[in-house]
Order: sequence, then C-alpha cells, then structure tokens
Amino acid sequence: MELVQRVAEGFPGQRLIVLPPAVFRRAATLPVCRDLMVTHIGAYQTAPHHFVDRPNGTKEHILIVCQGGQGACSIQNRTHRMTTGHAIVLPAGLPHKYWADENDPWKIFWVHFTGTRSRDHVTMLDLTPRNPVCWLHDLARVVEAFEETYRHALGGYTDVDLFGLSTGLSRLLGVCRLSQRALDVRRRHTEEQVLKTVHHMAANLHRPLTLTQLAAVASWSPTHYSMVFRRQLNLSPIEYLLRLKIQRACERLRTTDDLIADIAQDLGFADPFYFSRLFRRRVGSSPRVYRQTYGAKR
Repeated sequence: MELVQRVAEGFPGQRLIVLPPAVFRRAATLPVCRDLMVTHIGAYQTAPHHFVDRPNGTKEHILIVCQGGQGACSIQNRTHRMTTGHAIVLPAGLPHKYWADENDPWKIFWVHFTGTRSRDHVTMLDLTPRNPVCWLHDLARVVEAFEETYRHALGGYTDVDLFGLSTGLSRLLGVCRLSQRALDVRRRHTEEQVLKTVHHMAANLHRPLTLTQLAAVASWSPTHYSMVFRRQLNLSPIEYLLRLKIQRACERLRTTDDLIADIAQDLGFADPFYFSRLFRRRVGSSPRVYRQTYGAKR
C-alpha cells in the first residue's frame, strides 16, 4: 500500500502572506488596527493531501472558508465535515487539526487574526468550539470581501494599508455573519422560509399585508409563522413590516417632493392621518417636520 505524504502548504497557485513581526508590532499600536489584526492570510486553489495538526492551537483565531471540494476539521475531539460554502472558526488556544478530503480536496481561503476586540468578533459570529461550522448562503459575496482584504495585504505596510487590512477583515467577518445559515437542512429551510416572507414584504410595501397572508407565503399557520419569525428577528412580522414601510417613507421624504398623502397611499395606508400618527410615534416627528429637517435642499 502506497503511503501518501501529507503536507501543510506548498500547493500550486497558493497565496500566502504572513505579516512580519515588526509590522505586527506597529499595527498593535494603531487605533482600529490594534482592535482587529490580520497575522496570516491566504488561499489554496486546490490542496491535495493537505493536513495541519496543531496540538497546542495558535495564538490567533482562524477563519477557514471552503470554496469547493471537501475537507474536515477536528476540535475538542469532534470532527466536522466541510464542503462548499461551509465556514469554521478555530478559537485561539484550542488544539485542532484540519485536512483535505483525499478524493475531493478542498479549495479554501483562511485568515489568522487577533487583536484586543478579536474575541468580540468571534462571539458575534455565534460559533462555538462545540458548534464551530456554519453554511454561508452568499458565498460569492464572502469571497469578494476576502479578496478585498487580501488586496490590502498586498498594498504594503503603511499605516493606511494596515488600517485597510483591519477594516477589510471586519467587513469580511460581518459579511460572514450576515450570510450565515444553519448547517441542519431543516433549520436552514426554516430560515429560508422566513427570508422568503421578508423579501415578499419588501416587494409589496404598497399593500396592507396581513399576518395570515405573510404566513401563507411561508406555507405555515399564522401562529407558527409568528413564533418562528420573532425567534429569528426579535420582532413580530407586522412590526417588521411597519419598520420597512417607515424606512421607505423616510427615504421618500428625504429625496422627493411627493405629497405626504401620496407617500402614505403608496405604502398601503388608506388614511394619511393614521400614517402621520404612526410616523410620529416611530420617528419622533411628523412627516412634514422630518422632511424639513432631513430633506434635500432645493
């Protein structure tokens, strides 16, 4: 039986940047940069026989995103399979291993990061050592954010470059969080159904949608839909819908000369006086005063 030599790096077309120690020390003194700092960043187009074993972990947190193929990570004696669209965060200080599938090796990018606020960013990703993997439904947007961050690493090591690297990483982590979905197929389907109703709301702000109508879009009962929606978004469906309508009203008041009555009607409010009272309760001023304060000067 032929033994396969497993390797940590050195793959065709790989990209890898490690910040020099002097640069890292400089970044640690800069505002914003010291909060969130990249130490290593890179990508493998394909990584046959890729294998990394760190019995003592690393000083940095590690984000790994699988763009294709398959692989796995082991942390706290639990193995997590990864395939296209999966992301994992390996917290600083925890022993871990990760490796590419032998038959379908993964394509990945990764970032090692630290900083005084780095643990806050990890916490906001809502991933734990026990459940460190999520699925990213908008992988293209995540990859775009990674490439932007990587370009900052190529620019050099001026203070401005380091600022761009830190803010680029912050955006990348934020995009990962916004794109994050559950691994479990049933939970993911539930999340997607709620999102489907949110998109329906946004496309039908001109209509006085009811809870029953929104629940029907998700193919659920109104009671179940309301419970699931509130659990995911911390608001009732109708409250969320009203917020969307008020946001659209604010936009039109700022950017157009449309009559307030017309704006109310276009947003599904048959009574402009009710719309004005609702607007005042939620914004703190009447639509007329809001326009006078924030509208474009003509």
